Amino acid sequence: MGIWTKKDKYVDLGEKLKKREERLENFKESMNEKPEVKTETQNTGGFFGGFFGGGTSSPEPTPTESESSEEKRKKLAKRLMDLTNRQEEQEKEIYRLKQRIEVLERKQRVGY
Repeated sequence: MGIWTKKDKYVDLGEKLKKREERLENFKESMNEKPEVKTETQNTGGFFGGFFGGGTSSPEPTPTESESSEEKRKKLAKRLMDLTNRQEEQEKEIYRLKQRIEVLERKQRVGY
């Protein structure tokens, strides 16, 4: 009966894994939503350009700017998803290894 009295010393990470999976699903859903196109203003007049009328503003981004920023955003989102997935897999593997260690510790104590 010594095994059952030691139960409080073991940590069950099942709830943490469920919460992380829920957060990952929410993150994936938020990444699938279309982003709003933001308009940017460019001031090319230098430090005093705005004061002397040298600055120009363009409310719509140029096609090359929007494509490059969109590509960068997609690459960053893909990289973030890859890193998140890899972290999740490593956390699951750590959880499995901890469970195996606990089983081995229990077997070792039963033998003595």
